[in-house]
Amino acid sequence: MSYITAIETAVPENCFSQDILSTFYMNSTDDETYKRKIKIVSAKTGIENRYSVVGDFEENVKEIELFDQSTDREPGLSERMQVYKKYATELSIKAIEKIPDFHQRKDQITHLITVTCTGLFAPGLDIELIRDLDLNPATQRSSVNFMGCNAAIIALKNADAICRSQADANVLVVCTELCTIHFQKRFNDDYLLSNLIFGDGAAAVILSSQPQEEYSEKKVQVNRFDSMILHNGYRDMAWQLSETGFIMNLTSYVPGLIKENILPMLDKIRLSPSSIAYWAIHPGGKKIVDDFATALDLDKSLLSETYDVLRNFGNMSSPTVLFVLKSVLKKADRAELGEKIFAAAFGPGLSIETMQLQYV
Repeated sequence: MSYITAIETAVPENCFSQDILSTFYMNSTDDETYKRKIKIVSAKTGIENRYSVVGDFEENVKEIELFDQSTDREPGLSERMQVYKKYATELSIKAIEKIPDFHQRKDQITHLITVTCTGLFAPGLDIELIRDLDLNPATQRSSVNFMGCNAAIIALKNADAICRSQADANVLVVCTELCTIHFQKRFNDDYLLSNLIFGDGAAAVILSSQPQEEYSEKKVQVNRFDSMILHNGYRDMAWQLSETGFIMNLTSYVPGLIKENILPMLDKIRLSPSSIAYWAIHPGGKKIVDDFATALDLDKSLLSETYDVLRNFGNMSSPTVLFVLKSVLKKADRAELGEKIFAAAFGPGLSIETMQLQYV
């Protein structure tokens, strides 16, 4: 079997209110229609704060790293990747070192899986972490790259397979995304959404083939994973490279597609929503979460951790569902043995990835 034996999260030092970030966006255009749309969309996001590795969004910032409002020039892809390389390892380590007794546990790490879709370099984040954390240089490593918001569950699926095949496995999964370095001075509907919901964050999880009771009051066992690709949403969530950075496609049709398909997906795997005690749902956007609750006839209070993460951090892509799961697992002292947890996240394709866990 496999068990979650640690889960921690981290965000950069720069915390910006949604008002500050939407004002920055509005100040990048003189078009009053765009300004009005930005203000309206921002107010509907359900987000109060987001974090960024760069301080450029603050007024009168002392040192500009990427986004200079005094010029119309957009930073290029290489500039954005330099900023990614500068901060990604640091933010990853910030999450990892929150794991209780990590430096005593690190010699037990057998595998490392890194996850990101917001930047790439080589030698990559995996080697940087092995070097900077002084992990065993024989640690087996792999990466899940450019798979979007549901990549954490894909990585955990890979970690679960390792744990089920190796009796002493301890797999460190690290998800790190610097979404804000891809801000674009674009004003179509895709960017009205993406510029106003994404933030930066990292999460670290240890999945183990044996439970480690000294690190948790109750054991959290991973039971199964399921996937579904909605081909009619192929163009509704996408992520493309360009000379000026990453180009986002994120249409308003995504919530409806999830709403129409999530219950049939659960029916297909013979899972009744009433059998689930706790829900860890990726907050891709407020409308997505609202429609998810409606589709399964769930009281929104059951998704309180999802709404809280959205409000306090925005959508950080891959680590976001782990922020939610960490919050859900904080309730372990109230959980009954046998109660189930259901996690789901949504990514390009349009794809749905789910994970079922249980207190044992």
